[in-house]
Amino acid sequence: MLIFNNKNPKVAKCFADHHEDVVGCLEKFEEFIKASFAATPDKDKMSSLKTAVDNCENAADGELRHDVDLMSESFLPATRSSLISIVQSTDEVANICQEVTRQIMLEKIALPASLHDDVLEIISITKAQLAILYVAIEKLFNDYKSIFNDRKILDDIRSEESKVDSIEAMLHTRVFELDLSLCEKIYYRDLIEDICDLSDTIEDIADQIQIMLIEREA
Repeated sequence: MLIFNNKNPKVAKCFADHHEDVVGCLEKFEEFIKASFAATPDKDKMSSLKTAVDNCENAADGELRHDVDLMSESFLPATRSSLISIVQSTDEVANICQEVTRQIMLEKIALPASLHDDVLEIISITKAQLAILYVAIEKLFNDYKSIFNDRKILDDIRSEESKVDSIEAMLHTRVFELDLSLCEKIYYRDLIEDICDLSDTIEDIADQIQIMLIEREA
């Protein structure tokens, strides 16, 4: 059962291209963060990875515009509005990656080493969460009946976000236990929150999909 019309394969392909760009952006973002955590960060490597993040984000923006153009020709208004909202929200993942890398490069931020492992764990969980999200989106296009009848995959996305929330809360406590100025503590807390926004955004998309499905219940 497909919710979409016969133009679905063409639009699904465009979604897939956007997917690749967003996933690529998150992967390069992870590499950038790892490079920034090195004992002696390689500035050239970080600059190259920042450029890679920028390139993926720019490509995702181009695919987003293509997505919107195709959907404007392919769907009834209610479905079109829901899908445009979903794809715009997935694009926000790439936007956050770009903004955080720019901030770290511009402001020369160096998180304390004691926080590194947990921040990398947050990013690893977020990558897994994004992978689950794209399985859910793929079902919208190609196996709509399955996700309509069994929405556990959306709960799986929320479960991953809960893991991130737990680590974020622990890091918040640890940051304010560090022997740093209050200004530094707030600065590091805010950066960690920005990274955690990736997971929050993915959870919000799962909620959007759930709302879309509920609106189509008989």
